[in-house]
Amino acid sequence: MNIAIVTSGYLPVPAAMGGAVEALVDNLVNENERYQLFKLIIFSTYHEKAVRIAASKRNSAYVFIKPPYLLRICDRIIYFIAKKIKIEKHMSYRYIVQRLHYIYKVGKYLKKNNYDKVVLENHATLFMALKKYGNSRKYLGRYYYHLHNEVTKDYNCRELIRNCKKVLGVSRYINNTLEIFFEGSPPKHLIVLKNCVDTALFGSIKSRKEAMNVRRKYGIAENEKIILFSGRLSKEKGIKELLLAFRQANIPDAKLVIVGGYFYGSKMESDYETGLKKLAESMNDKIIFTGFVAYQQMPSIYAMADLAVVPSMWDDPAPLTVIESMASGLPLITTVSGGIPEYVNKDCAVLLARDKELVTHLAESMNTLLSKKALRERMAEASRKNAEGLNLDHYYHTFAHELLN
Repeated sequence: MNIAIVTSGYLPVPAAMGGAVEALVDNLVNENERYQLFKLIIFSTYHEKAVRIAASKRNSAYVFIKPPYLLRICDRIIYFIAKKIKIEKHMSYRYIVQRLHYIYKVGKYLKKNNYDKVVLENHATLFMALKKYGNSRKYLGRYYYHLHNEVTKDYNCRELIRNCKKVLGVSRYINNTLEIFFEGSPPKHLIVLKNCVDTALFGSIKSRKEAMNVRRKYGIAENEKIILFSGRLSKEKGIKELLLAFRQANIPDAKLVIVGGYFYGSKMESDYETGLKKLAESMNDKIIFTGFVAYQQMPSIYAMADLAVVPSMWDDPAPLTVIESMASGLPLITTVSGGIPEYVNKDCAVLLARDKELVTHLAESMNTLLSKKALRERMAEASRKNAEGLNLDHYYHTFAHELLN
């Protein structure tokens, strides 16, 4: 059976530049190499490193769509103007023209070939590829929507979204947002397909051995405790609140390690990120900004930490950082946001309300956990146990079941 998976067109797959959705597609590809239930055809934007990685796959074919040089120049100009006039989320203007080209090309491929199933990853704009060339009729009853984030616009594809065979949402929360968007008349089959991580990689003996080298790389002493944040450096992730809380907590012999960049593996930097680094100056060597770290290196980053904090300030549907933290056996401090409560429990995580007292409560929670080793150890054990069901094998077979039934 041929399954076409259409990725967003923003970041490449394989995930050479990072990205949660891209990592999840990689997980499906890698598991399919083992089980060989499908022939996967992955549509992705072009990236030289991704092309090299893809060459090793035997049960997946990759269609890399490379935008013409002139379109890339147009996008740089649009992005420059958006940044210059200080549009808050100017990164969303970085690939506008290229993505229109990508969607057009995907539409052509869907018309030219006949895939048994089509899975659209996350972005509602991808339905425009089905809208073209009679593809919506051709693939009626055979296309699926893998939903990772809230749909806020339908791009004149409302009926196409409604006619999906199934929507595979990453949480009940995100499926509920689609019901609200469709005013109570959404697609008929809303299924929860929980996110996963490689539980054999995160929390492994190898990652723990490599952790000491990572500590040395960032100049962290053996006796220093590490609080870890991992994710995009954007306002909704709550990094500013975490920095303020860390300053308020004033924990001796502790460092806050912030892993990630503004837009994954790109070199873009926002005013918000600049402001974070300025705020951190007052704490000198107690804050470490690593920048973007390749996904393969993340298990050892988690392994060196004592505590993970995911202080989401928005309704985060299902952050991989939560699962990665749990799989790495870390106690977790996070917020009651979106789908997060569906993934954690009180045994492994401190769940905080997103209210005016959040900074104070973050500071108190960090102090409490870092001062009570026995509590950390109990929570760490509960974290690992909770993550065991969110493994690659379960994820792949659940995905396969939903496409085959």
